[in-house]
Amino acid sequence: MNLPLCAFAALAITAAKAETGHVHSADCVHTNDWAACAELVVSGSLGATSAGDAYEDLLASAHTDPMHAGPAFGGAELLAAFGRPLYQGHLNIRTVFHVHRHPGESSESELDELCAEWSQGLFRLQAGIFYAPLGRTNTIHAHAWDFVNAPLFYGRFLGESGLRNPGIQLAWGDSVKGTSWAVSVQRATGDSAHSFRSSHDAADFLGRVHNANSGTGPIITLRHQRAYQWTEGRSLTSGLSATLGDNGTGGGTRLAAWDLEWTQKREGGGYYGIQAEFFWRHYDAKAGTTVAALPVAADRMQDLAIAVSIASSLSENWSAALRVERAVPLDRASYELSNRDPAREARTRFSPILSWNPSSAWQIRLQYDRDQSPVFGSEDSLWLTAQWSVGNH
Repeated sequence: MNLPLCAFAALAITAAKAETGHVHSADCVHTNDWAACAELVVSGSLGATSAGDAYEDLLASAHTDPMHAGPAFGGAELLAAFGRPLYQGHLNIRTVFHVHRHPGESSESELDELCAEWSQGLFRLQAGIFYAPLGRTNTIHAHAWDFVNAPLFYGRFLGESGLRNPGIQLAWGDSVKGTSWAVSVQRATGDSAHSFRSSHDAADFLGRVHNANSGTGPIITLRHQRAYQWTEGRSLTSGLSATLGDNGTGGGTRLAAWDLEWTQKREGGGYYGIQAEFFWRHYDAKAGTTVAALPVAADRMQDLAIAVSIASSLSENWSAALRVERAVPLDRASYELSNRDPAREARTRFSPILSWNPSSAWQIRLQYDRDQSPVFGSEDSLWLTAQWSVGNH
């Protein structure tokens, strides 16, 4: 699928409120018992980076990130949701179709999500292709992120497409008490199972070749979330997540995440708040070989990543935020004794962003990134993005 490269030109159709709840009648088209919602979002980017053409390999965390200087087609999402009453509950069906383009390559399309969700009372059952309930960022689509690119832990631990695969999920949530639980079981193979049984296109990953047939178990994720509200306009939401499964060396991988969001609304309008995500990975890699058939000893590797952001409204249409990130290895693997691995090397990023919403349909953002690492030194990037939406937004 080929699409023209141009500034501010990405197309997405999204179904609002389909990710977390029912399809609402006020926002939908009805046919008998069925209801469908849609939103049109057009976006694109214009940027400059000191990393040049190496930006994608050195700095990008997700395939939805801006990739190179100049005008760029950032990607497109087609998200549709349909809902109807069913067996004393409610059935939602949603699909997310994504198109993205890397510099110098043709456009690629993939199915991000396709799942059916049945809810009744406090319970929700979901089956199909969906994002694992691990952390906060992994469950939010890229067009709704607070910054123009993914945090460092996203690409390092979850992969450029995030952690998503076919599976089944059972969730329970009590909105009155502000607490919820979710457990999912998903397939552990494929490119979107980055830290698990992905083959990584037969390239070296963490110092060795991986085999998708090493191991047999699925990916299992457990999440607990709690929301607190002390006064009108002041809220705190905290989530704990854990994921485990086999990896492509025959060993096991464990991921843990803690996310926190605190928001305070100002009298007379406006807000300020803090968001944080902490990720930890334990990777048990069995002995193997490199692509060059060199032997590699068994390793147990641990990595940590932190992303903290502070945001505030400046006026009715303007807001600003600052994200500070750090990703570090907690140990050194045997294969790193002679050459450090860029996929594990310490890295820091500072990202201030200024957002302008001239109307409910438009969002224009200017973000600066300062990346630092012993691998590449320091790199500076500046991204201007624009997004226009119409429909249920």
